[in-house]
Amino acid sequence: MKIHVINHHFWPDGSPSAVLEEELADALRQMGHDTVLVAGSGSFHDLDRPAPQSPIIRLTSGEAGKRDSQIDILRDYRLFWKAVRSYIREQVGPEDAVLATSSPFLNVFLIAGLHRRAPGVKTIFHLHDYLPSNLRSLGVLYRMAAPFVKRITDHYLQKWGRVISCAGNIAYTKDNCVVARFWPTITADENRHMASGRRALYAGNLGIAHDVTSLVDAMDDLHGQGWEIDFYGDGPMVSRLPAYVNRHPFVSGEEYIDVLYGHPIHFVTGVGRDGTGAFPSKTHNSLYIGAHVVPCGFSPEMVEELDYLRTVPDLSHNRWVAAEAVSEYLGTPAEPALD
Repeated sequence: MKIHVINHHFWPDGSPSAVLEEELADALRQMGHDTVLVAGSGSFHDLDRPAPQSPIIRLTSGEAGKRDSQIDILRDYRLFWKAVRSYIREQVGPEDAVLATSSPFLNVFLIAGLHRRAPGVKTIFHLHDYLPSNLRSLGVLYRMAAPFVKRITDHYLQKWGRVISCAGNIAYTKDNCVVARFWPTITADENRHMASGRRALYAGNLGIAHDVTSLVDAMDDLHGQGWEIDFYGDGPMVSRLPAYVNRHPFVSGEEYIDVLYGHPIHFVTGVGRDGTGAFPSKTHNSLYIGAHVVPCGFSPEMVEELDYLRTVPDLSHNRWVAAEAVSEYLGTPAEPALD
């Protein structure tokens, strides 16, 4: 059995979905499964980091790679989805397994083609975020469409053999769903200690669904107490950050670790109006190294999830929990796969 792991981006791209899914695929590979990573030809953020153990197949999807507008993003989503459907027709056999993620959300509809192409294929959907809930954080028309989108999304999610939810606050809770939480994407250094200066950090993308109002309120509060505020990242909502915020581009590798340890306070931002669609993956890195996490715009469901994560002794073990959930569904292989 070959596991085809489908995600919009993979190495050298540094999007959180890419890094997390590569690490899950490599964990499955270490457990003896044969994994291959399937990505499009576009990119989110190329970062300097080691390549995964699992081989990568890049589809000729024709994506522009632009993220200037929702139209650009949706166009690339559609091109990637079309390329993946062709890949499934040509490369996926009835004895294989497909593990698709919600990056992009159109992947949920792949289940129809999978059932037609290979009725015996094992199917897993790694639910990174839940579109119907996320729509409620946007404009009125999106919120009106959310119930309709939920019916469609749930209809297709229920057709997947197993749905693995990345956080406990995600609203999809049908019988084929299990929760296996995300994990840190860094390695904690026991010889390093958190800086003691008055510096606070927001690191990552700042997108249209983030509750920027709550983030700015939290920044204003600390800035008024004499804290220096740093932002490392980008996104369409960066323009709403106050002028006093020190803006920096994305960083990777050791420089990223230095940034994390150099700020004793880390902001994490939820989505507006509904917190049952996603959970910020970077929260795990901040908790893992001992930073003080300031949640901004967290719904009660997200606060409950954060409180749970604070009690987990070793968040890095979550990767193996997720791998076990996949392996249990697929069946344990007899011997490790060869690289």
